[in-house]
Amino acid sequence: MRPWRAAPAETELHRFMLAHALLAPNPHNYQSWIADLREPGRIHLLCDDKRLLPETDPFGRQIFIGCGAFIELAVIAAAERGHTVSVTLFPQGAPAARSLPAGTVVATLTPGPAGSAQRDPLYAAIARRHTAKGAYAEGRALPEALTSAWVETARRHGLQAGTVTKPEPLAALRRITREAYEIEATTPATWLESARLFRIGPDAIARHRDGISLSSPMVRFLYTAGLFDPMEVPQRGKSSLQRIMDRWTPLETGSGFLWLASMGNTRVQQVEAGRAYVRQHLLATAAGADMHPLSNALQEFDAMRGPYAAVHDALGVDPSQGTVQMLARVGYSTAPAAPAPRRELDKLLRT
Repeated sequence: MRPWRAAPAETELHRFMLAHALLAPNPHNYQSWIADLREPGRIHLLCDDKRLLPETDPFGRQIFIGCGAFIELAVIAAAERGHTVSVTLFPQGAPAARSLPAGTVVATLTPGPAGSAQRDPLYAAIARRHTAKGAYAEGRALPEALTSAWVETARRHGLQAGTVTKPEPLAALRRITREAYEIEATTPATWLESARLFRIGPDAIARHRDGISLSSPMVRFLYTAGLFDPMEVPQRGKSSLQRIMDRWTPLETGSGFLWLASMGNTRVQQVEAGRAYVRQHLLATAAGADMHPLSNALQEFDAMRGPYAAVHDALGVDPSQGTVQMLARVGYSTAPAAPAPRRELDKLLRT
């Protein structure tokens, strides 16, 4: 957890920016980032080709959303030191729409001179922004100022956003996301891709510092006793799936859903979705609210076609014209959220 505390202590500007950027939310907490610092005065952000998710994210859309969040936190951190940042997306060209972005140069970040930027008020929320993955309070309304700020944030990044809080549409989205989770869990390729990133217990979490942390006493007991084998794909009608679905029940709580969509689905829009989303999450953190992505239904592997179409239909987005980039439950967690592990900054650098 040290990176969550250490970022403000960095003195060199680029390291200060990147130490905050690596705290960005990202799919499976896989941290698919490389920062190339070999050109003086610039940061080249690359997509780490060894940290992709070809089964659950076959075209790298979610990876690019994570990269967008990384970029936005770097920009906010630079502003804290008084520097603007020029962001050039895909300086060598964007990858094809239906290909994995192995080794892609996602962006070049060029800080401006000292005194060229005003401090961003969301900076203070960066180290406090954690994803609360447990139960949320039911029936608690979101502040109108916050929901309006979410919409305005999306607009500034060329996107659309909205919230779903009324009982019937909220229940429909909860059914869709639950179905999507079950599909991902019972599809061998997607389950195993995630299972290989399970970090069970403190030792594994500390050793890897990435992936999906599982450290509850029950999971650790079942794993140690040989009653939970991550490589066993859950099957319908068996207790293995029931245990998995029981863990989903607390996720059907909260004040509603926040969605974020683009007209089209270009690589630039995917990155911009990440920039907008992390700002939306920071806004929530600053307002004392919580957010938790439930984007399983937006994954683009074949078995997910039904929920993918259903969630677009529920939100009134025609998939032939637009794309729902993010779906997150929002509200107020009933317990404090812990920070997710992060690798040390030097692990991400090329110098």
